[in-house]
Amino acid sequence: MLFFALIILSLITAQTGISNTLLNLEICVVGSPVENSFTGYIKLKYAATLANYTLVSVYIPFEGQVSVLNITSGNGVLVSDYQLENNTISFLALNTSEITIYFTVENVLEEAGVGSYVTYIDLTRYSNIPLNLTMNLVGVYNVEPPINTKYSNGNTLITITQPGYYPITLYLTPETITPAQPSGLQGRILVLGGIGAALIVLLVLIYVLRGKK
Repeated sequence: MLFFALIILSLITAQTGISNTLLNLEICVVGSPVENSFTGYIKLKYAATLANYTLVSVYIPFEGQVSVLNITSGNGVLVSDYQLENNTISFLALNTSEITIYFTVENVLEEAGVGSYVTYIDLTRYSNIPLNLTMNLVGVYNVEPPINTKYSNGNTLITITQPGYYPITLYLTPETITPAQPSGLQGRILVLGGIGAALIVLLVLIYVLRGKK
């Protein structure tokens, strides 16, 4: 009831409030495609402080099950009253120009084969908004289509800065496995074993040849 009452209040005060423009939208998620679990945040920056109650609705642009961890405004106020429906988070904000939403999202990717995964990122709702989306994936993957991709410390970093709908396929890059080199003692044992096996073969051949005579 409180949430809907504040919505009505925001609609009333909006008639006398100034128009606020979203200045920047930053989205970041970190996680493992193998575990299919990600943690992230969305940060909204407005050109001016929201002087009146303002209804904010933010769509999490990943398929999967979203859970909200917390919502914090730039003035340190924790927003506890919100609604989450169809990966869209709605709440009221006041006296702030910056809002950060922390969340988790499960089952973001679909397994397309051994070591390959498909995900869909929907940024079509963010047209005409400066945005920056970063996916920090644990592991080294080839990315198709070849969008802005970097590699750092064994992770794959994908960056998207334009609105649109992005089907993305990830292909796990097999790690190069270097055969373990035997230690000095192991090497000597292997050499002695080889010599012993050769001597046995030689003795067998001598015995066979003598038998034929």
